[in-house]
Amino acid sequence: MRARPLSAISAVAALAFLALLGTGTHTVSKGETLSGIAHRYGLSASALAQANGIASPDRILVGQRLSIPGAAAATAEHRVARGDTLGSIASRHGTSIAALVEANGLANPNRILVGQVLKVPGASGGSATSTPPPASVAAPAGGATHHVVKRGDTIAGIAHRYGISQRQLIDANGLTNGVVYAGQRLDLLPANTGGAGGAGSTTHKVAAGDTLSSIAQRYGTTVRTLAEANGMADSNLVRIGQTLTVPAHGARPAALCPVQGGAKFMNDWGFPRSGGRFHEGNDLFAARGTPAVAVVSGRVEQKTGRIGGNQVKLFGDDGVSYYYTHLDGFGASGRVAAGDVVGRVGSTGNAAGGPPHVHFEVHPGGGAAVNPYPLFVAVC
Repeated sequence: MRARPLSAISAVAALAFLALLGTGTHTVSKGETLSGIAHRYGLSASALAQANGIASPDRILVGQRLSIPGAAAATAEHRVARGDTLGSIASRHGTSIAALVEANGLANPNRILVGQVLKVPGASGGSATSTPPPASVAAPAGGATHHVVKRGDTIAGIAHRYGISQRQLIDANGLTNGVVYAGQRLDLLPANTGGAGGAGSTTHKVAAGDTLSSIAQRYGTTVRTLAEANGMADSNLVRIGQTLTVPAHGARPAALCPVQGGAKFMNDWGFPRSGGRFHEGNDLFAARGTPAVAVVSGRVEQKTGRIGGNQVKLFGDDGVSYYYTHLDGFGASGRVAAGDVVGRVGSTGNAAGGPPHVHFEVHPGGGAAVNPYPLFVAVC
C-alpha cells in the first residue's frame, strides 16, 4: 500500500519527537548539583549550563527539568563476550568509553563480565554505528593543563576534579581501554581546541566519484564529523570541486603501521621519563633491523641526537608530522611514498642497551604531539 504524506501538524509533531530523541532531559532531585549531573552524563558543567541558559551554575532548583545535550535514546545492546574490553566495544559501536560508562552506571570501566548486557547510547536500533556529536571543550578548573596520575586515580575522578567531561579527557589522551597508570601525565585539553579550519586541520577537494562516506573513510573520521565541520544539512550532497574541512582529530588519511610485521606496543603515552620529561609518543618493539616505513607519503629529513639517536621526521602530505627515533640506520630521505623504508628498528641514543624499538610521535599540523596509540590499534 502506498504511504500517505504526513499532514503539516503530523510533520511538526514528528520533528519535535526527533528533537527530543537528540536531547534527553533530567529532573533535578534534592542534593544534586549541576557539576554532579554533568558528570553523570559525561558532560562539563559549563556545557550543561549553556544548554539550559543557566547564568549561575550554583542555582538549580529541585524539580527543575534540564536538557541534556547529545543524549540520545539507548536502543542498542551489546552482550559482553570473552576478550571484550570497554574500549573495543566502544570502538565497534562508534561511541566512547565515557558514554558507555555513563549509560550503564559502571563504577569501574576495567571490570565488565562475560554475558553482561550493556546499553549502547546514541544508537538508532540494532547495532549502533553512529558517533556521538563532539562535546564542547571545557576549560579545566584552576587553569590546569595536565594531571599526573596518582595511585587510586580513575578517569571519572580526574575529570570530575577538573570540571571536564570524561570524554574530553579520553579524547585528549587517546585512551581506548579505560586504563590510566600511576605517574602517567594526562592532557586535560586536546592538542587543538580550535574549530574547523584551525591548526592541525586539513582540507579535501571533492573529486568525481567522491562521497562523504568515502572521504571520511580515507581520512579516518566519520560522516557526522565531516558534515558538522562543514555545516552540511544534507550529508548525501557534495559537489565536485567543493573544498571540505577535515577536523584535526580526523586529519590523517588511512595510514600504514610504522613498523611492519607484528610489532608489539602498549599505550605508554605520558609515562614519566628521566629529567622530568614525559613520553610524548608510543614505542613499537620489534627485532633489530626490522624496516620502519613511511606511514603516509611526504618528505623525510634525517638527524642524529644524544637522546633520540638516529631520527627521522616525516612531513606528511596529510599536514601531519611523524617522528621516528632510536633507529639503527636510515633509509630513504627526501620525497617518499607511503610504505617506503625510512629506517631500521634499533636502540640508538638514550635507548642504548635496551630492547630495540622505534619511538613514534604524531604532531598534527606540526604542533603539539597527540597520542598515536589509536592509530596503532587501527593499523598495526
